[in-house]
Amino acid sequence: MNILVITSDSTFPSKTNPTAGIFFANLLRRLNALAGRLVVVTPVAYVPKPLERLPRFRSQLLAEYHDRWNGIDVFRPRYLSARAKKRLSLQSRSYCWSIGNLCHALNRRDRYDLVLAQGFGPPTHAAQWFAKQIGKRSVAWAIGSDIHRLSHVSPDNARHFQHNVRYNDIILTVSNAIRNMMLARAPRARHIHTFYRGIDLTDFSASADKAAIRAKLGLQANRQYMLTAGGVIKSKGSDEFYAAFRQLAAGRDSLSAIWVGTGTESESLLQQAKADGLASRLIFTGRVPRPTVLEYMQAADVMAFASHGEGLPNVVMEALAAGLPVVATKVGGTAEIVADGLTGLIVPPQDETALTDAVARQLDDPHQARQMAEQGRKLITQHFDVDRNAAVLMDVLRHIAAGGSAEQPIPSCAGVEPGRLPIDAMSAESTTVAAAPRS
Repeated sequence: MNILVITSDSTFPSKTNPTAGIFFANLLRRLNALAGRLVVVTPVAYVPKPLERLPRFRSQLLAEYHDRWNGIDVFRPRYLSARAKKRLSLQSRSYCWSIGNLCHALNRRDRYDLVLAQGFGPPTHAAQWFAKQIGKRSVAWAIGSDIHRLSHVSPDNARHFQHNVRYNDIILTVSNAIRNMMLARAPRARHIHTFYRGIDLTDFSASADKAAIRAKLGLQANRQYMLTAGGVIKSKGSDEFYAAFRQLAAGRDSLSAIWVGTGTESESLLQQAKADGLASRLIFTGRVPRPTVLEYMQAADVMAFASHGEGLPNVVMEALAAGLPVVATKVGGTAEIVADGLTGLIVPPQDETALTDAVARQLDDPHQARQMAEQGRKLITQHFDVDRNAAVLMDVLRHIAAGGSAEQPIPSCAGVEPGRLPIDAMSAESTTVAAAPRS
């Protein structure tokens, strides 16, 4: 089966941003091995001459029209972007105009059986538009902010959302929470389903040498480290993370905090840490390669994930896979991988007191924290392995491409029955074990 993939320049790796959309790209790499041919079209915003010198546009000028990523053909046509987040229909029309001739030329060469889109906005709109032109079916993937933020900020975006729901043949969501958000606004859309992509588990080891990893990273052997990862921005809970660290550090001389990533709030938090006398105990790694991100997770004692909104947080999945005890906010699909008291601890978003108390629980009871971390690792390895899930997804795509029903339930990932979530199965199993009589 040949597949055409349409996505955006911010959600697929490039030379200027090699980690953009890496989890989706890793899934495509697996699908590419299972498909006859898979090609990615990822339009890059056109930059008018007067704007070329502005830093925010400079990286876009470096994008190549055609390249290869891990054996996948990638085309990066230019499109004129209005950058109007409240007028997604304009962006979508520009997408269609920019990729139409290219996609037709590629289709004459490859004869696609299916068009797959990443991001419930212009890519999804362009995918269903082109699929109808060549008489094939389209698959749209909703990933997070495209649903819980952009899709309803204006009447134009609301109409755009309804249009994409109606005209895509099947819609996949990265979490059941995103699916429920969509169904609340399109209750008759029985072709919306949850499918978990999973993560690459190749680099995770249950027997990692924590002391050796700390030594490699320059971390002290006798300290406790609370960690988070991702953009250092307010929507990722930068204020709450620092507030929790400050409260805990007041009574714990051995506690330090690590934020793996970079962002607009890192400098202000460092200045606050200096004022509080905590600068030497707060570490911002900046942007680091993915293997180094995993090493920090294996070296830390607890993850404090304080995000305000998510689809399904990949860094939390990675933390669980690394065997790191997790505290996370109940946003988006987080509770679909962090079952409170079973695979980690869940707290309300923007509640620094609850976050502080939960992190303290994990640090003060390492035995219980380790038990939850083991259950979390078990959940991820059994159901969120991208290699296993890619094979399940390929079966779904073949079914849709062959004209099969898009309304019948599909597996949400490997190892569960259609229509069931892995966290529900694990919670039910845990309840059964706990209720079993002891001999």
